[in-house]
Amino acid sequence: MVLGTVGLVGASAPAQAQTCVGDVESDFDGDGVADLAIGDPDATVSGAARSGSVHIAFGNGDTQTITQLGVSDNDNAAGDRFGHALASTDWNGDGCSDLFIGVPFENWANNTKADAGVIVYIPGSPSGLDQATAETWNQATFGTSAASEPGDQFGHSLTAGTMINGTPYLVAGAPGESIGTIAKAGMVIYSTPTHAVNIHQDSTGVPGVAETGDLYGFALSSSPTSFTVAAPGEAIGDLKNAGMVQAFVHNAAESIPSLLGGIHQDTEGISGAAESGDLFGYAVAMVDYTAPGGSGTSTLIAVSTPGEDGGSQDQGGVYEIAADGSLTEKAAFNQGTASVEGAREDGDLFGTALALVNRSPGSAVSWEDLLLAVGAPGEDLESSGLADRGWVQVFSMIGEPGDHDVSASSALEDGGVKWRSGMQLGISIHATAGYLYIADPWSTMPAVYGIPWNNLVAGAEATVQVYTPEDFGVSAAASGSFGMSFG
Repeated sequence: MVLGTVGLVGASAPAQAQTCVGDVESDFDGDGVADLAIGDPDATVSGAARSGSVHIAFGNGDTQTITQLGVSDNDNAAGDRFGHALASTDWNGDGCSDLFIGVPFENWANNTKADAGVIVYIPGSPSGLDQATAETWNQATFGTSAASEPGDQFGHSLTAGTMINGTPYLVAGAPGESIGTIAKAGMVIYSTPTHAVNIHQDSTGVPGVAETGDLYGFALSSSPTSFTVAAPGEAIGDLKNAGMVQAFVHNAAESIPSLLGGIHQDTEGISGAAESGDLFGYAVAMVDYTAPGGSGTSTLIAVSTPGEDGGSQDQGGVYEIAADGSLTEKAAFNQGTASVEGAREDGDLFGTALALVNRSPGSAVSWEDLLLAVGAPGEDLESSGLADRGWVQVFSMIGEPGDHDVSASSALEDGGVKWRSGMQLGISIHATAGYLYIADPWSTMPAVYGIPWNNLVAGAEATVQVYTPEDFGVSAAASGSFGMSFG
């Protein structure tokens, strides 16, 4: 399981370590200013439909576009969906953030293994992401027992960051992985720069049993203390696609990490009940924080159930990891919860995307610091006759869910968004300490809007960032899903 033998560290020249500032999230050029990676996995590249591309908006105003044409061991094939998932951390320790790009539909091994999937690793440098030293990693690269097989979809989900002790980590999902003869049971590879381990439901110490269609690893999230793996296809009893989530404590990846706990909607103390099609865990998000007036670190996990039925059932939930290691429900809410703006309607898909942020890491939070954005891409705007226009709501995780919730619509209007039916706003969202990013990926005028948090929680009127394919020298016609992933 030692990765040093396959060269996953030391990809950047030593001289670069002296020129990158470090300690800034997603800072690919190391200048001390955060950058933004925008995925367009359905972009047409050199005539190949849905080949995919990734655009970098640097904090200093520069831009960079990355496709498979500039990466070794890649063939820019139609349908690869390069950029389906993105994640970043300083993997090689030079002070510049490095980018991981998921290509889950890559036909690996000279196109003999359809949809096996790969991850492309691109080191950061003072001149941006260095494609000349990019590497393509398949499952065998990590030195575990995993091997690339047709349909694995390795790289479908990614999460990365730095542990409390400074060690970088990567978690990569292969929800189509077969465990023995069990198809699409799913698996994740958990890795540091020196070790890696496979995790699935037949792994020692991991509860549950690998079953057909579990899709373990479909969604991932992480924080400096722990990481979360979701299996929205998990059957609870005979209830198909009810869903389940597990959380683990970081370790050195020399062995399967310790389990914090696992939850589903039939777990004692969790609201609602498991039902077929709930898709509990379709989206997950997590963050570490210090409670108001408190000391020590707690971890908050947000889990969505976009397929939840109406009535008295909850749609979307937030669960907190207590200090004793159990998972206890902090809140559960939907658009029908008292004081929450909006109303429950068929097809809203509330919780399809989640983004969670702590704007004051290392300090006790107040209500405007610990924030959750929830996307409901099926939301109709009936007053204007717009079907499936979509909606994004922001909730404070301090207090009751409806105490401070706010719609992002007016802030998007400040950014120049053009409302229409079918835009499915809320299908892709991303949070940083400074901004909430909301994608409008399927428009004839696709765009990503970066809303300053203070515009939402403090009534500020700062400029909304707007990125379009044209900003990166790409026509809107060549873009297929601009903003469907972020890193």
